Amino acid sequence: MYLEDGRALNRSNLGYCGMLVLIAREIPEQHKRLRTWLEDLSDRTAPFCEFDIRGLSDEHRQTFWTAAARAGVIIRAKYGGDAMPSNAWAAENLLHLLRMHSSIVAGEPPSALNDLDMTTPYSGMPEDLQLLWRDATA
Repeated sequence: MYLEDGRALNRSNLGYCGMLVLIAREIPEQHKRLRTWLEDLSDRTAPFCEFDIRGLSDEHRQTFWTAAARAGVIIRAKYGGDAMPSNAWAAENLLHLLRMHSSIVAGEPPSALNDLDMTTPYSGMPEDLQLLWRDATA
């Protein structure tokens, strides 16, 4: 997953896709298309589950980060803080993503917290929320 400044969240598929589920659960009904798309991505194998957050509309990007923050509050309440059990891969991925986002908001360079040793330029291609691999009505 590529973030606003080109840094990347590059984690195990299991934890990453579980993180997408945690975030999707917190997306309100008014953004059902985004929620359904994230749920669909979470069912895919790498690299087909990856996306560039810069390809989301401003509204969907804000909705994504708001949902991620809400999911983070739920996870921290469940586990009593930032320390996760060794098998809570989705929760650990989520908290790492939120730390990365906080780093961006704080104006830190991508190298401050990046799972890759480089940044990735934005391709300019928007994410297609209508591209689903499974039946959205199922």
